[in-house]
Parts: sequence; C-alpha cells; structure tokens
Amino acid sequence: MDDKLKKLLIYYGVSAFCATILISGAILSDRYITSLSNTLDQFQTLKINNIKMKSAVKEMEATSARVESMIPPNYKVEEMEGAILTTLDSLRTRMKGVDILVANFDRKENEVALPVTITGAIGEYTQFVNDVGYLQALTSPFMFIQSVSISRSPAEKKREALHFDIRGVLKIQSRVTGGKA
Repeated sequence: MDDKLKKLLIYYGVSAFCATILISGAILSDRYITSLSNTLDQFQTLKINNIKMKSAVKEMEATSARVESMIPPNYKVEEMEGAILTTLDSLRTRMKGVDILVANFDRKENEVALPVTITGAIGEYTQFVNDVGYLQALTSPFMFIQSVSISRSPAEKKREALHFDIRGVLKIQSRVTGGKA
C-alpha cells in the first residue's frame, strides 16, 4: 500500500470515529433534552397539584368551621342525650308500626352515641325508602346506618310480607370552648 493511501485510510478512520462520537453526543443530548422537558412538565404538574391541595385544605378547614359553628357551645352530655331521645320520639312518630330497640348510651370525650335497631314490616316500599332517606338526612344527631336488611318472613309466605332491619348509631358531638363540655 501506498503511503498516501495509508494516510487517507487513517484520515477516514479518524473522521468516522469523530463522526460516531458527534452522532452519539447528539443522540445523548436529544435524550437529555427530552428527559429535561419531561421533568419540567412533571414539576409544573406538581406545582399545580400543590396549589389545588392547598385550596382543598382551605375548603376542608372552612367546612369544618361551619360544622363546628352549627354545634352549640358548651353542649352538655345531658343535652346531647336529650337531643338523641327527642330524635327517637320523632322516629316513632314518623315510622308507625315499627319496633325501635336501643342499647346503652356510649359516652366518649366529646361524643354521645346510642346504638339503634329499627325493625318492622314494609307496607309500602316507597315509604320505606323515604324513611331510610330521612334517617340518612338527620343532621343533629347524625344517624350512621351500619346495615339495612330486607327479608321475607317464612311464616307469612302467602302474603309475601317483607320485613326490614336497620341497624345504626345515633351520634352527637359537643364543641368544647374553653372548658369541659
């Protein structure tokens, strides 16, 4: 081989090596730019979500303050139990022909609860649904329905009577303002 040909071959080899390095660098730079762009997009999403979360926390605090303002200050345990018993009387008046069974009051720091079981026959299904809706809509005390079951009485299959069993807890909370409730 000729010296000129060797030099030319070395020149092409070095040129190919430099071109390979430049192309690899360009590909890596492109991937880095894409990755950086994705990271910036995710950072922007994170900033937006942070603002949304702060807004949601403010809404939750405002809602909590509104609920707390609905509860009278210094609401004593006796008053809370009286409110629950008054609600039971209104349930007896509204839901005629049902049995309402209660357990003992459960008293915690700022909460009084009364487990309640309501059983009876379903005369009209729409009235039953309205009664369950009424129970769910109670605001003070709140009715936490744990279960609703409907069954057919085996003794009355001819009449196809349906019976229901609603189990739940009537709860009311006090708001403590500077002392014991």
